[in-house]
Amino acid sequence: MNDLTFSSVLIDVELPAPTKLSPALIGALSPLRVVLLGWFPVPEQTSPEHARDMFAGEAQDALDAVARRFAEMGTEVATRLVFTGDKRDTFTRISTEENCDGVLIPGTMDEMRRILVPLRGLENLSQIAPFVGALCKNNTATATLLHVVEGERTEGDSGIEMLEQAQEQMQEDALDADRIGLELIPNASPTNTILDRAGDHDLMVLGETRPSVQDILFGTVPERIATSTDMPIVIVRDEDEAIEAAEQTMEAGSN
Repeated sequence: MNDLTFSSVLIDVELPAPTKLSPALIGALSPLRVVLLGWFPVPEQTSPEHARDMFAGEAQDALDAVARRFAEMGTEVATRLVFTGDKRDTFTRISTEENCDGVLIPGTMDEMRRILVPLRGLENLSQIAPFVGALCKNNTATATLLHVVEGERTEGDSGIEMLEQAQEQMQEDALDADRIGLELIPNASPTNTILDRAGDHDLMVLGETRPSVQDILFGTVPERIATSTDMPIVIVRDEDEAIEAAEQTMEAGSN
């Protein structure tokens, strides 16, 4: 098993009154580098500069209080404070600038014993495998690799082969074999099955595919997964998506 790369996760912190994260979730993320994006919503009639002049001290104090909870667990933590009315573009820009491997949708967690990793295919597995491995670095958590086949399986169905390849890569990059479970479920709705299996797990890791992580967070079909379960979800970003977002940001800045 290869040495794990140091993974990082972006956490959205809405100010001035952040949602409280559970101690178990903070502890689960402690092996990662955590970037706290503190954003203070600015009404249309107010300029970001004016809002910053008025509320910067209060907002920074609230963001620092969240950062201290991570630092007390030995986590490497960075903060970014923004005043904006455009959360979506800010989220994309900061996650790209900070080179974050994943983004967190917070949820309730009492402890981290089992991680659910739904896979549509092998896309983005080179990012997912080391990220899951980093999450499991300081604990005994297991990972369930789940693949759901819509419709009846055929003789040529490669679902189990795909899962076995994913397991092999996870062993190479992240986890011992006895900490990886495989589940292939035929003739089922992927979303409904993921939601059903989520109840037996403590945290979910999803790989970013089109639609991008921005669309997942701000409203598309995969939003149902996030809104229908209270468990924490980490979306591991796709490198191509991150590069594309960076290019778009640079082009916008040059216009």
